[in-house]
Amino acid sequence: MAFQEIEVKILEIDRDQVEKRLLELGGVVSFDGEMTAWFFDTPDRQIKDRGDVLRLRKEGENSVLTYKKHISMGEAKVMEETETLVDDPEKMSEILMAAGFEVIKHTRKFRKEYALHEAHVVIDNYQDELGPIPEFIEVEAENMEVLKRVVEGLGFGMDQCLNWSTRELVKHYLK
Repeated sequence: MAFQEIEVKILEIDRDQVEKRLLELGGVVSFDGEMTAWFFDTPDRQIKDRGDVLRLRKEGENSVLTYKKHISMGEAKVMEETETLVDDPEKMSEILMAAGFEVIKHTRKFRKEYALHEAHVVIDNYQDELGPIPEFIEVEAENMEVLKRVVEGLGFGMDQCLNWSTRELVKHYLK
C-alpha cells in the first residue's frame, strides 16, 4: 500500500530536551532499537538519479522492503512510499540481486520513534562509518499543517528544518 510521506530533519538536537517535550505533548514510543538497511539500485543508478530509494531494512524483529518515489522538495521532502513486510531478508536480497539490482549502500543506526498525534518523530543515531553524524530528529506527517504544528510544538521553527535525504546529510557531515 502506498502512502505519502512528508518529512523534515532537524540537526544537532538536545536529545534529552526533545524527548522530554515529546512526552509532555503525549508522544508514545513506538520503536526503540537497531535498524540495519541495504540500499539497492541498478548498475547505472537509475533509481538514485530519479531521487528514488529502494531499501531493505531490518527494524528490530521485522524486515521491510520499501520503494520511495520522489515527489517534491519544498519546505519538506515529499515521497510516495510503498512497503511490505519481508519474512526472509536474506532471500529478498538474493531475489533483488538476481533481478539485476546491486547493494549501493549499507547503514546501521539506533532509532527511537515516537507516535505523536498524526505524526512520527524519530531520533536517529548512526553507527559505523556514519557515526560522526550527530543525533538528529526527523518529523514525518501526512500533511504540512500537521508537520508544522509538531515542529513548533517541539520548540523548533520551520527555518531550522531541512528537506534533506540521507545523501545530503552525509555530504554535510562527511564531505
